[in-house]
Amino acid sequence: MRVALDYRPALVNREGIGRYTRELVRALVALGHGPELGLFGWTLASRRTSRSELGLAGSGAHYSRLRFPSRWFPGLARLTGRGAEDFCGGAQLWHHTQPSLLPVRAAREVSTIFDCIYTRANGFLSDEAAASMTASARRQIERSRLVLVPSAYVRDELVATFGIDPARAAVALLGCDHALREPVLPRARGAQETILTVSRVDRRKNHVRMLRAFEIVLRARPGAHWIVAGPAGHGSEDFERALEASPARASVEWLRYVPEEHLGALHARAGQFWFTSLDEGFGLPPLEAMARGVPTISSTRASLPEVLGQGAVLLDAEDHEALAREALALAADRERARALAERGRARASELTWRACAEATWAAYARALT
Repeated sequence: MRVALDYRPALVNREGIGRYTRELVRALVALGHGPELGLFGWTLASRRTSRSELGLAGSGAHYSRLRFPSRWFPGLARLTGRGAEDFCGGAQLWHHTQPSLLPVRAAREVSTIFDCIYTRANGFLSDEAAASMTASARRQIERSRLVLVPSAYVRDELVATFGIDPARAAVALLGCDHALREPVLPRARGAQETILTVSRVDRRKNHVRMLRAFEIVLRARPGAHWIVAGPAGHGSEDFERALEASPARASVEWLRYVPEEHLGALHARAGQFWFTSLDEGFGLPPLEAMARGVPTISSTRASLPEVLGQGAVLLDAEDHEALAREALALAADRERARALAERGRARASELTWRACAEATWAAYARALT
């Protein structure tokens, strides 16, 4: 079976979509599928990942990389009568890993759709972005023989929102073992007083309510410290205003840019990880924290119960007082915190990129039948 993938996110995206593409291909290579892969990496953007991160050395994959504007490629395809798969060795199957679809000549197509958050009027995106993303998802579904999704929750959302036949949606849970590629650092002294949240700061991620919870925690534990690691996103001004007016602002550290290689050190500084998101298609940040042994408190919303299982404390994302109570209880009971950390490690160990790649390869085979 010859498969070609849109590899552009692996090269230029440092967030979830880039992580997914890099790790999926690494795992497919580890399974021995490298010589069957074509990787399309034509983009004008500079590569933001190292060769070691890509893990392609000796893989046998046909990696086509050219500094070429993506917006020009449809014109080139029309001019030459070729599709994206033809520029990376040819393929029976093309995998769209992102909503920015490339022209394909003859290969059957599959797509990954990560969530349906943009289809709901919830203020998490601008109206223009929501409309554009919804239209892109419709195009992906129309063009694809099969749609890959990161959770059963997203599969059910696709069925309810777009009317897709459930048989056309294949669940391939993402992995988190990339978090263990480097040795886990020993817990820093005084870590029990530090809370960590890693995510883009936008309305969906619920930072304002987490701030209210931290204010309660700080009153009970004056040495507490909250590290927020992530860039500003849509609606981040809500959090900025709340933080400026908060009595806890001196104990909150907002790191708007953290290199990926520094995340392990941040996890080692943390006694707790908070991620009470209001909506998720999967949820990698809490899994990464769990994999590194950080006791994690998250949300009962969307995909998070499915993904995190018994490895995290799950509570109502809108109840900041419940978050504060749980955080204080964990800080006061180290044995309970250790038990939660062990459950987190156990759950995280079940979600591997190898398993994701195996499920994805099986879906490829289904799409070609």
